[in-house]
Amino acid sequence: MSSITIDAPEARSVYPSTTVSTENNYQTIIKFSVWTLGTIIFCLAMIDFYAQTYASESGIALQTAQEDMSELNKDLRLSEIENYLVGAPTVQSGPADKYTHMCKEMKKYTWKGFFKTYSITVYLGLGNDPSVDFVHTPGETIEKPSVLASYPQN
Repeated sequence: MSSITIDAPEARSVYPSTTVSTENNYQTIIKFSVWTLGTIIFCLAMIDFYAQTYASESGIALQTAQEDMSELNKDLRLSEIENYLVGAPTVQSGPADKYTHMCKEMKKYTWKGFFKTYSITVYLGLGNDPSVDFVHTPGETIEKPSVLASYPQN
């Protein structure tokens, strides 16, 4: 004979076991939180990536245009800079800093990311529509001339 026992409906619990469903709810909440946080961080990183890309592309485009114009014995002018800028940078103007002696003015174009700010600096000459003398791009270092290099070698 079989030994199967059948519980009467009165003997069963009215409420199902809550420990399994509570664990599943916590896991679902944790997964949702991790995915949401990951998505937010990814979006903020993309904002930074685009700011860096816009600054780099603009700097390279300006340097390339400056080289192309110099091959034609022409100067890249301030009025032509807007054609080479990517994105919507903010612009700050000021006098040229101590590293460039022949430039009168500099314009700093800044792209703001979420974590970092990226910028290029354009050094301008004299006149109503001044020429672009130098473009300093992100990651590029300005080397100071060494004192020993100015002395004649024997």
